[in-house]
Amino acid sequence: MDTLVKKAHFLRRASFGSTLAELNSSTSNTELLDKWLREQPIINTPNLGSVEKGIERRNQALKFSDWLVNQAIAAPNPLHEKITNFWRDHFVVSIKKIRFPQLLTDYETRLRKYALGDFRDLLWNVTTSPAMLSYLDNAQNRAGKINENYSREVMELFTIGRGQYSEKDIQEGARALTGWIIKPDRQMGIVESIFMPRRHDAGVKTYLGKKGNFKTEDIVDILANHPSIAKTIGHKLWSTFVYPNPESEIVDRLAMVYKNSDRSIKTVVEAVFTSPEFYSAKAYRSRLKTPIYFMIGTLRQLEIKADTVKVMGGLRSMGQVLYNAPTVKGWSDDSGWLTAPSLLTRLNLAQQMTQDYGDDGGFDFDPKNLTAKELVDLLLDGNAEPSLLSAFQGLSIRESAALILSSPTYQLA
Repeated sequence: MDTLVKKAHFLRRASFGSTLAELNSSTSNTELLDKWLREQPIINTPNLGSVEKGIERRNQALKFSDWLVNQAIAAPNPLHEKITNFWRDHFVVSIKKIRFPQLLTDYETRLRKYALGDFRDLLWNVTTSPAMLSYLDNAQNRAGKINENYSREVMELFTIGRGQYSEKDIQEGARALTGWIIKPDRQMGIVESIFMPRRHDAGVKTYLGKKGNFKTEDIVDILANHPSIAKTIGHKLWSTFVYPNPESEIVDRLAMVYKNSDRSIKTVVEAVFTSPEFYSAKAYRSRLKTPIYFMIGTLRQLEIKADTVKVMGGLRSMGQVLYNAPTVKGWSDDSGWLTAPSLLTRLNLAQQMTQDYGDDGGFDFDPKNLTAKELVDLLLDGNAEPSLLSAFQGLSIRESAALILSSPTYQLA
């Protein structure tokens, strides 16, 4: 890869796409990665106020969505945004089931704080969050009336994976996870998770080969240190940020990093981005942009000002909205977005985002002094097909931008 391609590739994976200033910066990829990994995350999730009903609750949800979109576009540490989004899609919760937007602001705060920390701390904060307690029913799990939902999903989807546990482990894990409730304070605008000892099953459990009077913290400890979790984390990080289906030796390499670093997510992420395979031909443009990536990345790269309602409408029309995954399994893989209707929607959005002038409160794209060459450098790494270049003849920058956004190459990250 030449310098421009290498910088663009790195910024596509470490952020939601480069701005022209970032692409032309003299700061190396290594320096950027080091800076972003070592910066303390800024936790400034919005205060939505008192817990409301009806239209007020919907307005609170929209306020939170507005904040999420603006953070993804303009946050000073785009890698932290990308990793936080990775965990949103891993530890899925959905507004479809959760009653209060305040649960999501609390959940977002937890993900942001521990996104690059000790995986054990992240898993604990996810497990005991009001959002997860509500979404996977662990707030209804109590001694004498066991609910196995979270116990099953935390192993199957969040940590060690299928084939690593038995039905008995699900049952025993559910017993250990009993005792939690969620309590909203409507006036203060907070929803707390509270452990109630009288609701907890205090008996001895046998879980994943270990025996003891286990509580939630014990289950988290066992899972965070299980031999399979290191491979789960390494495999998913690599598949997301480099290319799908990594070779077993790569997964083993990342698993060793996880173990040797005492479960440090930051250290595993650094190993992913500094691996020689990261810049390989196999990695380049190997991922299809999800609707969120397509929308947020385009707004970020072209510095388009956008109304949140318009952005959320665009995401909804493409079938992907933040904190609204269809199931606990999260969003589909790349192939799930390759449908004729979804691609047609992208073409329509490409036109809207580049042709609107902001007078209808929608998208406001100002090409300023952007040249055709800069546009190709920014959106296509300086590599445009001859047929695409010839199609630029006689087109304005707005029209050229729309053409690039509609091209097959731009759909790939």
